[in-house]
Formats: sequence, C-alpha cells, structure tokens
Amino acid sequence: MLQNSLAIALAYFQHWLKKEDLYSQQSPFIFSLYQGLLAYQKKSQSYSDMELNFAPTIFSTPIHHRINNNKAFKFSESKNQSTGWSPRKKAAFLCSYFCQTTAAKQVVEVGTGNGTVTRLLGQVTKGNFYTFSESDSFESMAAFSSNTTVSSGFPNEKTLASIQALSAIDFVVIHPQFSKDTIREALAICLPRMQSKGILVLGGIHQSKEMKACWKEVQKDSRTKLTLDFFDYGLAFFSYSGTKTHLFLGV
Repeated sequence: MLQNSLAIALAYFQHWLKKEDLYSQQSPFIFSLYQGLLAYQKKSQSYSDMELNFAPTIFSTPIHHRINNNKAFKFSESKNQSTGWSPRKKAAFLCSYFCQTTAAKQVVEVGTGNGTVTRLLGQVTKGNFYTFSESDSFESMAAFSSNTTVSSGFPNEKTLASIQALSAIDFVVIHPQFSKDTIREALAICLPRMQSKGILVLGGIHQSKEMKACWKEVQKDSRTKLTLDFFDYGLAFFSYSGTKTHLFLGV
C-alpha cells in the first residue's frame, strides 16, 4: 500500500541526510561507476520529455488507465488494466545507464509500468530483452525495439515459468506495482539466476512499507555485496570486492 505524501517527503528528507557525494567514495569502482552515471544524466537532459512519460516529482504513484497521445505507443482504456509505475526522468535514465555497465546480453523487466523504462532498456540491451507486463495494455508494439519480447499477464504460471527458464541474467529491474508476496516471488526466481557481474534493480523502495521490507531483504541476502539507494530505485551488485556496503546516493 502506498504511503501518503507526508511519509514519502519524510523518507526523501531522511535519504537526503544520508546521501553521499561523488568525492566521498573511497572505492575506485564506486567512484568510476558514479562519475559515469552523473555524466550520463547530464546527456539525458537533452532527451525530449515529449517522447516518453515521466513522473514530475518524487510522489510518483502507480497510474490508472493512462493514455499516451503518441499513436505509436499508447494504452487501451481497459477496466482490467493494471496500475503501472511512472518513473521520474532521472530514475528512468539511471536504469538505462546501469544496464549498459553490464554485459546486457540477457535483460529482464518485471512490470512494464507506463513503458518508459521498457523503451529505454530495449535501446541499450545487446542481446535479448524480456519484459513481463502486468496486463495486455499495449495497442502497438511499434515503439519497442526488435529485441524486446513482451509476455503479458504477470504473475501467472506461464510468465513465471518463462522467467524460470532464463539463465545468466545480466540486468533485471522489478517495478513496485505488485504485492509484497509477488515481488518476493520475482526476487526468489531472479536472484539465483543473476550473473556474478549482473545488477538487480528494485523500484519504489521508499514508496511503501512493503517495498522497504523487500529492499531490506535484498540488502541482507548473502549474495548481495553492494547496494546503492537512489531513492526511486535500489541497486544490488554481486561481485563487489570490498566489504559489504550500503550507500545512499543521488542524481
């Protein structure tokens, strides 16, 4: 269940107090990674907001029956359409950047939300990109890259089996519009299949108590060596050579 605006604002303030900057990083790996992200974010500012749907503030909430005026990529007004995650611009490009730091040969997205992250990831995936949509919400697949495979109706037996059939996942992002149990199930399937140098991303980690709990479980997992909390998304790394580290960063 989503937190109210006051709770999200408080969470954001607490995150801001804990946030570190680029030059406080003692690890060359983290410094280089973070420096690359900041440079990438500057370039992304030239990307037209008219081409994708972004949430304007930190108070991003799942969207209901949203219609995209772009004829090549729009949603049908179905009463059965699930809610979807609408990311801020910086958060969406954060996913795009970190995907490119992996081999990006096998990329997975659980929950398409409004399709913004789906389109960005499709552009940077070097192999196969699998997105597991919560509903049959897309009227046209024209805006998706040719390497994108969309499986609808997540979670059901077919889509869960499709994820289980994958191996050696390089990058996976799980959006927060599902129940805590469903996200746990997705994590239980994806974590054992991650490449050692892969990255797992969990969205909306401060949007609800349930999402915070899921994020803490990822942090505590013995396979997780490094986590980066960017407020909108949390990232887990599995091959970091230093001691287990949890950082709060901003973009």
